[in-house]
Amino acid sequence: MKVAIAGSTGFIGKNLTSYLIKKGVEVHALGRDCFLLGQKPKLISLLRGCDAVINLAGAPINSEWTDEYKQEIRNSRIETTRYLVQAINELEVKPEVFISTSAVGIYTEDEAWSEEDGVYDKNFLSKVCMDWEAEAQKISPEVRLVIPRLGVVLSTKGGAFPKMILPFRFFVGGRLASGSQGFSWIHINDLLAIFWWTINHKEVKGVIHCTAPQMCDNLIFTYTLAKIMHHPIFFHIPAFVFKLLYGERAVIILKGQKVFPYKMLKYGYLFQYPDLKTALTDLYR
Repeated sequence: MKVAIAGSTGFIGKNLTSYLIKKGVEVHALGRDCFLLGQKPKLISLLRGCDAVINLAGAPINSEWTDEYKQEIRNSRIETTRYLVQAINELEVKPEVFISTSAVGIYTEDEAWSEEDGVYDKNFLSKVCMDWEAEAQKISPEVRLVIPRLGVVLSTKGGAFPKMILPFRFFVGGRLASGSQGFSWIHINDLLAIFWWTINHKEVKGVIHCTAPQMCDNLIFTYTLAKIMHHPIFFHIPAFVFKLLYGERAVIILKGQKVFPYKMLKYGYLFQYPDLKTALTDLYR
């Protein structure tokens, strides 16, 4: 089996590349140079003969949101996906499946959502996700399209978790703002397994939620982690502090979504880490 990955040098991309190679997969890394003007022949050459294409490309959202960087957040997702879709559509023999990621940040924070009843927000990140997904949906009907909407990916090898756990190590961890903001998460091992499941199960189509079945909020996360680490909680950081420090970017911390992986459970996927206690115990250990 051959799989091409855009964004293979990122946190998830590195982990997924290693995971697939261990499965005996031939991985074609689609570097940034493949998406430069005039490089479409090179991109098409790397895509040719691939059974699956996975799109993980996108600049990190946790850097300072200047106007210039916000444009980079958009372009690295939307233009890269557009270019990739155009290249796939030009192939005579197309891959069986195109997996193009998005995020649960597309939703409002008002309710708990499944893939079938979500309401989209109107903020910057939500609009990026909508435009990002719209480009993926231009893929040829010959190709099975899967759009995994990712929650917070928990791993000791990168991503948000090492930064989240650091204050607790120094006994200054605590609730962020109200603590009621949704916290949809997934253990890295489940995420990698879901990508592999998706490649091999042709019934998986459309939007899927890559989040654990246990929905929780920041307060539940805080108390679960503190209990596992046997650390007391003394601190509460109010919302205005994040607004002063981060401006518009504070929405990443102050807002959150509660989503349920209805379709993955329907398809029969069994989560290795279905609840926060199991996941955090594994990671902390």
